[in-house]
Amino acid sequence: MRIALLILLAACLLPRTAFAGRSFYGWLYGTEVLPERGVELQTWILEANDKYGTHSKESSIWWGPLVGVTDQLELSLPIELEWTTDAMRTRYTFRRFGVELHYRLASPDPAESAAFVPLVRLAAKRDVSVRDAVRFEGDLVSSYETGPVHALVDLGFVADIAPGVRHTEVRPAGGVSIRVTGDLRVGAELYSELSLDSHGESWAAVGPNLAWTHGRFWFSGAFGIGVYHIRTAPRVMWGIAF
Repeated sequence: MRIALLILLAACLLPRTAFAGRSFYGWLYGTEVLPERGVELQTWILEANDKYGTHSKESSIWWGPLVGVTDQLELSLPIELEWTTDAMRTRYTFRRFGVELHYRLASPDPAESAAFVPLVRLAAKRDVSVRDAVRFEGDLVSSYETGPVHALVDLGFVADIAPGVRHTEVRPAGGVSIRVTGDLRVGAELYSELSLDSHGESWAAVGPNLAWTHGRFWFSGAFGIGVYHIRTAPRVMWGIAF
């Protein structure tokens, strides 16, 4: 038993490159997924400062494991914590938990890899404080890579459903990431959340991004500068593969 545990620990500590599951962007979902039976822990931290006319502020943490079901299908089990403040109140809460599926519509085999890679993301999440509320999310993500340049478009959709209230929004986004050295990339991205009804407001931001991979660890982030109804929107994420 001790020998088996030592072998497992050594396998986890061996240096490997964390290619699968990572993103080169701060606010955009990537098109890479974990290989079958692969496991990764991801963490996101985001801020939204001076949103809307109320100048509200928000800080959120997203954390969860990702599992490679197949070489093209990835399962995620996220939890979300949120701190918000505005002129009326300040609140910190365990906001949501749920399940996500990411399906890559292209082979991850390097021998069959294509420059254009599409991915579909579907998610269902339960609101912890409003027990009868549920959120559905979806994204159609497409990336194109040529040489050191990686471009991505992410078309997202969100629907919040609660008794007597329904809110929907679209989240169009896009970005470019350029490899400047072996594992370091820089670029820029645009992200927006556009309400389709009177139960929410809209905002948009654009700014630089950065991504770095080192062994089993990867990091990416973006500093969004508000262009509509927000001042700044920084976000960072990282993952550790096992």
